[in-house]
Amino acid sequence: MGNMGLQGFGSRERTQRRSAPPVLPQRILLNPMTMTTPGAGSTKAAVIQLCSDGDISANLATCERLVGQAVEQGASLVVLPECFAFLGEREQDKFEVAEFLNLGPLPEDAGPIRRCITEMAIGHKLWVIAGGIPELRPEDAKLEPRTTAYNTCAVVDPAGELVSAYRKIHLFDVDIPGGTTLKESSATSAGSEVLAVDTSIGRVGLSICYDLRFPELYRELTLEHGAEVLVVPAAFTAHTGAAHWHTLLQARAIENQCWVLAAGQSGRHNSKRQSYGHSLIIDPWGVIRGEVVEGDGFACVEIDADFTAQKRTHLPCLTHSVLRKS
Repeated sequence: MGNMGLQGFGSRERTQRRSAPPVLPQRILLNPMTMTTPGAGSTKAAVIQLCSDGDISANLATCERLVGQAVEQGASLVVLPECFAFLGEREQDKFEVAEFLNLGPLPEDAGPIRRCITEMAIGHKLWVIAGGIPELRPEDAKLEPRTTAYNTCAVVDPAGELVSAYRKIHLFDVDIPGGTTLKESSATSAGSEVLAVDTSIGRVGLSICYDLRFPELYRELTLEHGAEVLVVPAAFTAHTGAAHWHTLLQARAIENQCWVLAAGQSGRHNSKRQSYGHSLIIDPWGVIRGEVVEGDGFACVEIDADFTAQKRTHLPCLTHSVLRKS
């Protein structure tokens, strides 16, 4: 992304390059007509896209490489997709890599996933929002064999503190004719707490993947928790992604007048899983500011708080909401 110029003014730029095998070639789309000039209330955020598999060391190495490149582009916050560290063929495979995620500084007995995201945060002095991590439940500390875990989005600040951990509320249990059959609840426990956190780019509301289909979560994040940015780390299937991914994300941005950072998985992970890709950064007006179409890559865009405030002032939808709880 370092050599990308604003070519073809008035249309989206398309840049193509090769990533290390075996991933697909990366394609990134930026909209030069909507690029904002950084202001006093602006900073950059990046969404990371990759094709994770069962090799945790290789997956984390890819994350480290892409995060480093995003930091070179000025990112102060990065979002890693759901299952960034591990994506197995069966839901139960994740128990092999599941970790305890306690808030606070890095514990001495931390696992490789927690250690990796902490070292990235400290080393680059940035916020890391780490998509879906298989989190062992505290009450199962002495349970063997494991039978369930949380799907958790962890937020690490530039000092390396784990400051928030959102446990996915809506679990993906579907059987689509001619499409995907998955039962996330067979090995995952649902969370219940709605969480937002203050970061370098503003107040960020947390969610994971299938949560996207439940607009009431994002309404609560915006109206009750003050979110200005919504993150959606995901591993959307190729089938459902092609049908609904862009539409749902743009709707969440428009109706809540928030920036949306959606970091996705891309490509075929194994014989049973293929993800849609198309990681997106969308502004509060619903305009796509950056998109990684396929393959390993990232999009890095200025998150302009003044732009958010302007849109909310000019069209004060959020103050007109009358059907929510008071």
